[in-house]
Amino acid sequence: MRNGSGFTLVELICVVVLIGVLGTGMTMGFVYFTRAQQALAQNYQQAQKIQVAITRILYELKNSSSVSATTSSVSYVFGSSKSIYVSGGKLILNDAGTAHILTDNVSSIVASYTNNMVNLAFNSTLSDNATTQTTLAIYK
Repeated sequence: MRNGSGFTLVELICVVVLIGVLGTGMTMGFVYFTRAQQALAQNYQQAQKIQVAITRILYELKNSSSVSATTSSVSYVFGSSKSIYVSGGKLILNDAGTAHILTDNVSSIVASYTNNMVNLAFNSTLSDNATTQTTLAIYK
């Protein structure tokens, strides 16, 4: 017979266990959300770098002369002799001996120049190790 009000020890232990399970689930969800948000921010920054690189490449190649391409670089004249290539995981714009990094996390570049059209494609690695390919076709 139970006299008085209150909770039994079994009821209190069940409540503590339930609170622990819910707390653990919420903490794991928060950690997952935080990591996903961080990866999203890094991917967004990489996409912005690629967009800036594309804008610079388009501007320079549209206004250039004497364009030539090998399978892994593009050379042209725009004020001075310039070239675009990949070195050390970075897309480099070499301006008369000075290397400017256009974007990083670039694994390869493929270039060609035929019939007054420059084709340029490069692969970039995102924070979750996914690869994105950017392809440009520039008519001169």
